[in-house]
Amino acid sequence: MSIKRFLAAAVGMSMALSVLSSCGDNGGEGKSEKKGSGDTESTEFKTADDIDTESLKGKTITLYTHGGNRVLGEEKKDENGNTYRDESYAYLKHLAEKFEGEYGIHVDLQVNSTEDDIRPLLQTQDPSIDIYTSPNWSIEEWQQYAEPYCTVEEAREFYGDYADTMVNDGTYVYSLMPAKTYNNAVVYNEETLKSVGYDSVPATQAEFEEMCTKLREAGVDPIAMHRIENWPLSTINDFANYVSGANDAYPGMLKSDTPFSDSEPMGKTIKMYTEWKSKGFFESEIYTDFGVAMDSVGNGKAAMMLFGAWVVPQIQGRVPEGTDPSVIKFAPAPDFGNGQYVMASAADGYSIAKGSDDKEAARLFIEYISEDAQYLADSGYIANKKGVTPIVPDLYKIIDDAVAAGTCKVLYSYATDSNSMHNEEILTEASLLEDNKYVGNLFDSIDVTKDPDWDAYEAQVKKQNDAYTEARDFLGYKWE
Repeated sequence: MSIKRFLAAAVGMSMALSVLSSCGDNGGEGKSEKKGSGDTESTEFKTADDIDTESLKGKTITLYTHGGNRVLGEEKKDENGNTYRDESYAYLKHLAEKFEGEYGIHVDLQVNSTEDDIRPLLQTQDPSIDIYTSPNWSIEEWQQYAEPYCTVEEAREFYGDYADTMVNDGTYVYSLMPAKTYNNAVVYNEETLKSVGYDSVPATQAEFEEMCTKLREAGVDPIAMHRIENWPLSTINDFANYVSGANDAYPGMLKSDTPFSDSEPMGKTIKMYTEWKSKGFFESEIYTDFGVAMDSVGNGKAAMMLFGAWVVPQIQGRVPEGTDPSVIKFAPAPDFGNGQYVMASAADGYSIAKGSDDKEAARLFIEYISEDAQYLADSGYIANKKGVTPIVPDLYKIIDDAVAAGTCKVLYSYATDSNSMHNEEILTEASLLEDNKYVGNLFDSIDVTKDPDWDAYEAQVKKQNDAYTEARDFLGYKWE
């Protein structure tokens, strides 16, 4: 999971007034063959004027989201240490109430913890689910479960180059992402860094690692990951781009017979993370869930997280009573040898389920989200739709300033194309994609309770290189 803005210098936003955009099912008109599937989908382009909003009054649509904090409110601690939900942070709930007041359409918000919670509903095209936000599907699953929202070309009219970073198969966008954000960088507690003599995140790898060593010596977890699950390791995909200075480290695995070796961007980055693990830079005790991991940065038990801007407002809502939330900041990753970079992409995706009986009402709500710059800013994103004046959250200031000064360069998230899809298929064929095993198997080959066994690590590297190339050759894919 989005989170990325700030490209004042990198991307100009058109302020021309626009109407809502959408494209969708029209009962059989305008159908064309969907790329990668034998099904046909409607791609008729619509505007807000094409939706009869009066006929939708009284309807109820259901939205399933993994962003429970925007429905229930942020978790906080009272003076007695008890956890409670601060509903002032329930931004999606408040937006849905405002939407109902304007259009007479009720939005039933449901929180799902994982994709597995809603997978059965999507597989059977259950009409009880209209919109969902689950972030971790493969392209094939998006094609299977989501109604094409519009074509990539149509999305470009309103979102420019960011349209290519939305979930798409090269032809259709399956998850409309109305905001932009910076991807994974360094989310940190400023007061914790100051406690060991640093005012900010160092700009070089050597200095960064020196700071992590000082934090560990001080009894602070330098980096909170929440390693009880594998998905946090997916941040390596972006950090591999920072290591290489290019945006194609993940799909670029196709270029090599040894993608997991440290001579290649992905392999080099995985080894760097694993070396950090061996040095004690990650949590000394596994955090039981991601909320606890975020708490650790908020209360200073840990100094940092290597995640996107979406984490910042959540951690800011978890700082101790009386602490200024602005101590939680967001900065570029260090220069790993090829310059200092930050990934930028579309953010905050919403998809219309294929089984929805109320696709027009669902589409109207998604477009309503895209027009509300304050809601998107409160959620940690920047409104990106043509004609919408963006509100830039303070959390982006450090990165904005670095981009404007030219000390940090922007890389766009790699657009979905045949290379990225083929790489995903190869990792799946090699039994390495599910649960991010292509990273997890290597990261876990080092046991921090013992002296690092790098022979075991290299043996796993060879095993994965062999599995990858065997699967690639079997599928007949090569870099295009």
